[in-house]
Amino acid sequence: MLALITQPAAAQRSETYIGRLKDAEARVAALPANAWDATRSPEKSAAMRPFIPALQSLGMERAFAGDTAGAIAAYDAEERARYPRAVANPAEAAIVDEAGGEDALQAIVAQARTRRVVLINEGHNVPMHRAFSQRLARELRKIGYTYLACETFDAGYPKAFPEGYARQKGGYYTRDPVFGGWIAEAITDGWQLVAYETLNSDTTLTPEQRITAREAGQASNLVERIFARDKNAKVLIHVGFGHHEKGSAKFPSGAEMVTMGEHLRRMTGLDMLHVDQIRLYAHPDPADDSPLYTRALAKTVATAPFVLKSKDGSYPVLYGKKGRVDMQVVFPRYAFHDQNGRPEWLATLAGRRPRAIPPELLPASGRRTVLAYRAGEPADAVPADVVLVEAGKPVPKLMLPEGEYRFAVEE
Repeated sequence: MLALITQPAAAQRSETYIGRLKDAEARVAALPANAWDATRSPEKSAAMRPFIPALQSLGMERAFAGDTAGAIAAYDAEERARYPRAVANPAEAAIVDEAGGEDALQAIVAQARTRRVVLINEGHNVPMHRAFSQRLARELRKIGYTYLACETFDAGYPKAFPEGYARQKGGYYTRDPVFGGWIAEAITDGWQLVAYETLNSDTTLTPEQRITAREAGQASNLVERIFARDKNAKVLIHVGFGHHEKGSAKFPSGAEMVTMGEHLRRMTGLDMLHVDQIRLYAHPDPADDSPLYTRALAKTVATAPFVLKSKDGSYPVLYGKKGRVDMQVVFPRYAFHDQNGRPEWLATLAGRRPRAIPPELLPASGRRTVLAYRAGEPADAVPADVVLVEAGKPVPKLMLPEGEYRFAVEE
């Protein structure tokens, strides 16, 4: 089935995947000429700093539109505007050299058996992290985990997705087809989906006060909506970046910064498992890879995500995160463009299968997004896949779970 969605006027462009992508591209049009190479200098950093929010937005919109390599590249450019080049800490390099590797899913599930809460993070521009969390959720469901709480779920709906399907406006990041696929599967598998993000419109707060209120508010919502109602609850919590960490850090002012993960530990008294997956994966330009990632890959010929394991049976933690997280996932160096023109992990990790785009959907000129929707789902559902195609360039395949689909295009 084909539905042609033409590009609406500028005021409505943000309602489509390609429209939001074009808007994000326009916001970085004035980037310095060397923005996309891996060079670093104080001058380049200063020139790029005004574009940090725009680069973050571009990374997310590229991810939603199926350009996963471009999504990572946008955040890498943003990172170069913020930080000096990473160098391997000699002590941590020695830890990596001494350690071996263990399958990440098996290791996490083994630790989760004796706990009731697993917290895992994602990079908002890396759908691969959501694919791993989806795989983890399948295994946790088998051992009695029943609540899935995600930072992105619409704060206005404490019981997420009451309609019974993954809708695009159910959360900002759930517009990603990989995330949407996870939510659709979670609904089918009987997970109780819980939103816990805070709603705070107080403009009088300082940035530090807003962060403090948000972290504490998220934990309070989780306690109120899950743990206060179910004393035996077993919960998977999926967060962005560092919200899941335990312990505390310092704000620039010197005040204590307590993350949601630590607030939740204090409020519940539970021993939780904190898993990090945002640091050890491949980048489109190998110059942006962490030196510790390169060393970790040398430990195994793994074709699936793994964690480092020391000879004494403990799980070493890198990047100064000892005491903040319990495990760190290492991803294989998946190809960014396999024989299907798509990232390799969509097949190997996410378990999707290639499907050729119907020829009548290909553009005669310019570019468009092709969307595949699960048959029977309404127009506001999250597509099962979105891919950007351009006339005159190699045509990628759609990567889809088993099932029947209808198609649409945007341009």
